Amino acid sequence: MKLQPTLKYRSDIDGLRAIAVLSVIIFHLNPHWLSGGFLGVDIFFVISGYLITLILTKEIDKTHTINLSHFYTRRIKRIIPALLFMLIPTFIVGFLFLAPSDLLSLSKSMIWAFFSSANIYFFSSIDTGYFASGSHELPLLHLWSLGVEEQFYILWPFVVLLLLRYVHSLKNRIVWSSILFIASLVWAQTLIVSEHSFAYYMLPTRAWELLAGAIVALLVHSGFRAKGLVNEVMGGLGILVIVLSFIFVSKSDPAPGIASLPIIIATALLILSGTVHQTIVGRILSMKILVAMGLLSYAAYLWHWPIIAYVHYQFIEIDIPMTLFVLLFSFTMATVSYFVIERPLRTNNFKNKKVFVWYFILPAIVITSISLVTTQAIQNKSSWIFPWKELTTLTAHIQPADRHQHNCQYRIFKEKAIYNEERCAYPLGTQKTDAFLIGDSNAAHYLGMVKVFAKEYGFSLQNTSLSACPIVLDNNFTWIKSIYKVGCTMYTHSILEEAKKYDNVIVGGIWSEYYEEEGFQEGFEETIKQLAQNIKYVILLAQAPIFKNYNHECEVRRIHIQNLDCATHFNHNLQDERANSFLRKIAKQYDNVEYFSIRKQLCKGISCSPYINDTPVYYNAHHLSLEGSAVIGLEMIKNNDSMLSIFKNIHVSD
Repeated sequence: MKLQPTLKYRSDIDGLRAIAVLSVIIFHLNPHWLSGGFLGVDIFFVISGYLITLILTKEIDKTHTINLSHFYTRRIKRIIPALLFMLIPTFIVGFLFLAPSDLLSLSKSMIWAFFSSANIYFFSSIDTGYFASGSHELPLLHLWSLGVEEQFYILWPFVVLLLLRYVHSLKNRIVWSSILFIASLVWAQTLIVSEHSFAYYMLPTRAWELLAGAIVALLVHSGFRAKGLVNEVMGGLGILVIVLSFIFVSKSDPAPGIASLPIIIATALLILSGTVHQTIVGRILSMKILVAMGLLSYAAYLWHWPIIAYVHYQFIEIDIPMTLFVLLFSFTMATVSYFVIERPLRTNNFKNKKVFVWYFILPAIVITSISLVTTQAIQNKSSWIFPWKELTTLTAHIQPADRHQHNCQYRIFKEKAIYNEERCAYPLGTQKTDAFLIGDSNAAHYLGMVKVFAKEYGFSLQNTSLSACPIVLDNNFTWIKSIYKVGCTMYTHSILEEAKKYDNVIVGGIWSEYYEEEGFQEGFEETIKQLAQNIKYVILLAQAPIFKNYNHECEVRRIHIQNLDCATHFNHNLQDERANSFLRKIAKQYDNVEYFSIRKQLCKGISCSPYINDTPVYYNAHHLSLEGSAVIGLEMIKNNDSMLSIFKNIHVSD
């Protein structure tokens, strides 16, 4: 039995698009405002799967085949003009303001995005997940979802043709589509933990969301109809589950996977409920304001993210006024895109060949040329791209401590180290040094400073450190990351034995990371007790202030964006110093143990800065830079800091 004529135009679907795009934009502005807002993309996938499959099935009814040329031409006219209208201005802004590495990434992602592969690029080439901290500054990251849709559009018509040729029953076509749906969902759920980026970005693990819409279209085409009350229930339940998903699902939940399943089913039910007549929910979604926003949703989605990314890039906080600006700018550009670009170019009567040449081939040449020229210019360090000398000078200053020529910092400790390597000593070539610096990367980042003190007060220095490893005897802590655990145990046992050969031992660590963990305090107290009993002099280096939002790239960006105020932007109030208080308490128990802090150099009262005299001294949130560490040492000497007496008292060998 054939279904009664369906609504030719579903205004409620445009209203649903509006809900989807608003949820995504709100989430991108601030995830705390709508924790599950990112699921709006999933709604788009279901809608796309439904509409595309409905178009294909209707064409099959009329012609018994699919005109692939005509199908892909319609897709090009629908997608490419608006995409180009966003890509070119985004690149121009990036060319004017981005640092070279970021501009290189933008130029590469632009060409991948144009060829429907942004998701593949961001999965394979960018060392970040969608929710990673650096991802919010990538201007074209949002185009991963467009890549998924376009790849589905390329492949799905062939699947439908296969179903048409070999599966003659519409019910069996639904069964086969459901098998694909389940397989893709299972694959996504299986990879969501071990390969989260693949699960999030790639078509095989996203296809089930588009297939949900496709199955609805096949149901509609097969003659499915529901009574009025059932439709009302489906519509009401659908919108309720969508709202609850937006509120209660978060980025920490397994999505795309089981966490996404409720909103996918809810969207499918909502679409299905309005196939014959509008439900109450359908009438609400058909409100003019929602329909208007739905018509603009594609362009609004294209524009909102580059705007947000460039705001983040300048370290501008997205507060309420900035939120209003982003919304206004996004929908203004979306309106221009829709009425000036999308609608006129989509509704013209160009033949397929002409569309392919003017809408795809020529733009592809332009985009590819821009990308290749920019990439080549950056690789050749052309002067018209960036002031490279200024960048080279700055980069040398903000190098991490592990670039220090004397730094012997291990990342993975697999076997016993040679602790008396010449490269680990200062001055170079010293056979028997006076002091031994040990600990994790927060010990290593003090090397520049301690080297300054060594030169000033005439002692020699050896160092060996291991990332993410606290100096504690019998270290069997379960909370140490598995990748470091075995090496950390080996390191602590051998390094503490090695330390007994020295008169002076300097111990550093990111104490705030360890302090609250089970067993650390007791184990560390016992370790210091044994060091104090076997070594003449022990110095405990305090945890340096942590600046959670600090980014040394601010200085690089300030070369182009001169109004950036990096020196004061990252200031914060340092209030919680429980870990350092713990170190001070231990030091007071022994005559030969001292507590050393650089806080006076970075803080005035509780207000602290990662800058000294407008010069950055940090590499990242909790590590001093190579040069910054030395700058702090020189400042302490210049200011005759009271803490210097600790290093003046180091026992120097005859």
